[in-house]
Amino acid sequence: NKKPMTYSIAVVDDGLLDLTRFKTPDIHSSFYARQALGVKTFDIFDDVMGAYSISVDNIYAIGGGGIAEGSKNRKAQRFKPVVSYLGPFTLKAGDKATHEIQMPNYVGLVRTMLIAGNANSAYGKTDKTTPVRKPLMVLTSIPRKLSPGETVTIPVTVFAMEKKVKNVKVSIDAGKTLEPIGATSKNINFNSVGEQIVNFDFIVNPTKSFQTIKVTASGAGEKATSETEIDVENPNPITTKSSLYTITENQSQTINFSTFGTSGTNSAFIEFSTLPPMDFSKRMEYLVSYPHGCVEQTTSAAFPQLFLADVMDITFEKKKEIEKNIKSAIKKLNDFQAPNGGLSYWPGYGYVDDWGSSYAGHFLLEAKQKGYQLPLTFLSNWLRYQKNESKKWSNVATRYNDDISQAYRLYTLALAQQPELAAMNRLRETKNLSNEAKWRLAAAYALVGKEAIARDLTKTANINFTSNSYDYRTYGSVFRNRAMALETMVLLGDSQQRDLALSLAKNLSSQKWYSTQETSYALLAMAKMVSKNGGKSMNITFTNNSKETTVKTDRAIAQRSVTISSKEGQLLVKNNQNNVIYATLTQSGKLPVGQELSQQEKLSIKVNYLDAVGKSINVSELRQGTELQAQITVYNTTNDGYENLALTQIIPSGWEIVNTSYVDGANNTSSADYIDTRDDRTNFYFGLGAKKSKTFTIKLNASFLGNYYLPGTQVEAMYDSTSYARNKGEWIKVVR
Repeated sequence: NKKPMTYSIAVVDDGLLDLTRFKTPDIHSSFYARQALGVKTFDIFDDVMGAYSISVDNIYAIGGGGIAEGSKNRKAQRFKPVVSYLGPFTLKAGDKATHEIQMPNYVGLVRTMLIAGNANSAYGKTDKTTPVRKPLMVLTSIPRKLSPGETVTIPVTVFAMEKKVKNVKVSIDAGKTLEPIGATSKNINFNSVGEQIVNFDFIVNPTKSFQTIKVTASGAGEKATSETEIDVENPNPITTKSSLYTITENQSQTINFSTFGTSGTNSAFIEFSTLPPMDFSKRMEYLVSYPHGCVEQTTSAAFPQLFLADVMDITFEKKKEIEKNIKSAIKKLNDFQAPNGGLSYWPGYGYVDDWGSSYAGHFLLEAKQKGYQLPLTFLSNWLRYQKNESKKWSNVATRYNDDISQAYRLYTLALAQQPELAAMNRLRETKNLSNEAKWRLAAAYALVGKEAIARDLTKTANINFTSNSYDYRTYGSVFRNRAMALETMVLLGDSQQRDLALSLAKNLSSQKWYSTQETSYALLAMAKMVSKNGGKSMNITFTNNSKETTVKTDRAIAQRSVTISSKEGQLLVKNNQNNVIYATLTQSGKLPVGQELSQQEKLSIKVNYLDAVGKSINVSELRQGTELQAQITVYNTTNDGYENLALTQIIPSGWEIVNTSYVDGANNTSSADYIDTRDDRTNFYFGLGAKKSKTFTIKLNASFLGNYYLPGTQVEAMYDSTSYARNKGEWIKVVR
């Protein structure tokens, strides 16, 4: 219209836009839309929608455990969509402009969207969808991930889009990790426009990082390439072991070690300490790599990391990694908050978890003090919930009522500088106040400046804790309660703290299993104790792979990574000062595929595979394209009920999970509290009554030709190491 204008252009993958039915923005209707009604409204849709059916939130449940990503290498990025934004540009009246865009290696449709406007408040929009194609194109189809020892057939589809393309040479380069079986280059002939599939076979070797598979097709003067990234992962859990060495004044120590686990999964680091050894690094590694991600476990993985830099001499890279982990946890915890301000055990779960709300809030308050930013409105909503619950609490004994939860709630409010003094006084006057509640309530009084009352409370308490019936609701134990008492002692400067700290350190450095709650709180309390009381300085020199490193610090603990270059390693450590140094070498790795054991303790597990019509089938050899389902039954063999069981079914690389949760999610969601479906596995989280069983179903498809490993199915009580069951895995084939 011969008017000057300013405009911007977006070129986006049309498939991406279709996911949300995205339309090119109409800025005229946006700018001139009627204003919203200026009153507060309420949405009760979830209460109506979920009243007589499954929870809407659980339909799209995508699950946790992601906090460890900060400590791992980058994962393969399989799908790289086209998203290009150009502008803004200015065009004079009557002028034309041409923009040239370098397209990535992409086949499909893109939509070009243009938005324009001028100073006189005139607006315009237009869009156009364009196919992206060449005379010769290739498409590589591979599984979501691979495991070492497997054999995979990679199909490459070649498209001849013009008649001139007759003879095509197809080559594949999969790097050293994927070892070819047969030729890596093949010739095909086209009689007409169309497509053909070429197969290449590979053996999968262990590796540390993702692999890039490059395919090249050339013919008739045309060339096409395709690059696809894939992760090669050992599905076994990480196994960790540690060895302790004592280095006396001005002495040297040679440490010989053998690596364990498969190549590419090995790692090691050494921890130096002037304090009695507590295996800080090994226990921290356990928290970060824990595969499940409820509100308690997400908090536990991040909480001790807040204080690592205060007590430990760590590298700059490690500090950056810790910061990333903490920010990730804060962001994730926001997804757990319910409308009333409390936090549920799983995202979108219908019930608020009392202990989880206080525990996660405690972490977020400490993070805020360290300078981290909390999600908008999170804190005000959480404070509202904590205050309401603290006022409603009464000392009438019920199944869901315990004084430690109220004491912890009051402590978090005191930490937030919004104490509920009336509720604190009411709890203090309660008859038969438990030992653990006294210690936590004393901490709350100390925070509000009433140290005399706090000390009076601790005088009536002791550290001889006993097990309680409500421990399962607080994910607690005698050990966790002792750690909480240590935190109070540090706050009050109690003289008993050193003896209790030595006891906790001894337990942490043992081979004993501790839950995420126990481990996290013990590390948190020990870190606060070390931070407040300080530690002796260290001056150490250690040699690893002929490289000498000096560790000179005023911190009580120092951690450095150890380079692994062969199966056998050696470290030479020299203590350059007149003090005793404790050195702990921690190694981790994954056992080779197929070496897991079949075990059952208090729980049993059975897996049946059925075809599409419900008949039992043998999965050792399946035809490509076979539809099947896994029926997993878990049975509680004891006379006690269980909360918080975790069932994990990992599938072979050549199979794919058919996720139909948005269609028939009621099949499993009626039995499970939470379902976490990923590329290679499905996790079910649930409770199970005494002598009861539950059955879960996963729909599958045998998609890719090759030999693959089907790992054993595993179920475990997340807060009880004595209750678990796991089956042995097997090798399976997918054939033509």
